[in-house]
Amino acid sequence: RVALQGYGNVGFYSARYFNQSGAKIVAISEYDGTIMNPDGLDIVALEDYWTKQVQARKKDDKAPVPSVRGFPGATVDIDDNTAGLYVDCDILIPAALEKQLTKDNAGDVKAKIIAEAANGPVTPFAEEILEKNGALVLPDMLLNAGGVTVSYFEWLKNLNHVRFGRLTRRWEERS
Repeated sequence: RVALQGYGNVGFYSARYFNQSGAKIVAISEYDGTIMNPDGLDIVALEDYWTKQVQARKKDDKAPVPSVRGFPGATVDIDDNTAGLYVDCDILIPAALEKQLTKDNAGDVKAKIIAEAANGPVTPFAEEILEKNGALVLPDMLLNAGGVTVSYFEWLKNLNHVRFGRLTRRWEERS
């Protein structure tokens, strides 16, 4: 049983791969609210629901911003965008914003594993509380280091005005 906060790239693919591995995704929180289903959300149907909204937005920038809200497979659909942090689950993946779990709310988290997919979603005081309550916190330094590394290389490439594909071509020529 997995709960996610954020349905951007990290949340989207986390949901996909956990689902493919047989896990139930019981909650997804996004900027505008939370959807839940204690029996598990149909992630394949949710991906389709989400992708159609993304495509509509690409065609027309006045189309609504994509949202998990309104997904027909949810048994709960609420305005609270933090509700997913407190659901009964085994794994919680905060994959959106920093400082989501603090000393003020860490005691309400039911997950046994917190996988920090965002940058700094758990404060040091919150981590102490979570660990005292028996939870394992997997640090962002391990879980999202790849994204930070790729961002660094993109920054370097842009700083040097290197167009797309040129670094790959250089690497292939020297291999």
